[in-house]
Amino acid sequence: MINYNISLKYGLYGTALGILVFILLLLSGNSPWSSASWMGAWIPGITAYFALKTYASENQESVVLYSTTLKRSMLIILFQALFYNLAATIFVYLFNADAIGLYKAEMMQNAEQLKTMVGEEMYTQLIIELEKITFTTLAFWDFIYKLIGGFLVSLVLAGVFRKNKPIFENE
Repeated sequence: MINYNISLKYGLYGTALGILVFILLLLSGNSPWSSASWMGAWIPGITAYFALKTYASENQESVVLYSTTLKRSMLIILFQALFYNLAATIFVYLFNADAIGLYKAEMMQNAEQLKTMVGEEMYTQLIIELEKITFTTLAFWDFIYKLIGGFLVSLVLAGVFRKNKPIFENE
């Protein structure tokens, strides 16, 4: 049975760390969704690792299935991604942070560099799409990317924390 308290607690720890990185990126003049976003990429893996370590130390089971550990890890990642995006949205709207402006400025700069490679028509289409982007779109894709990355990390962590049934049991 999955203990939701540990998953929720570590999901909130990851959210707090993620929001700290989010605020630091904004204060440094970088967008949390552009090239500097790698700075927070380690947070889901670390929080899931420590949560699974806590599960393992509290439950000294002789057999822990890969699927059970994968579910636990994904639940932690889901809580973290959900609460992070909720907290980031509240922060941006309360403090009127220009996160979208920073993102658009960096993407426009990158688009200028691509202009010679992609041609004028593609460049114009890219600029139109960048102008239409909203915070909701960025938050949605950030949530999806966190889940995808978290799933990959969870696959590895589930293998690390899996315990097989002993071949020779002591009598």
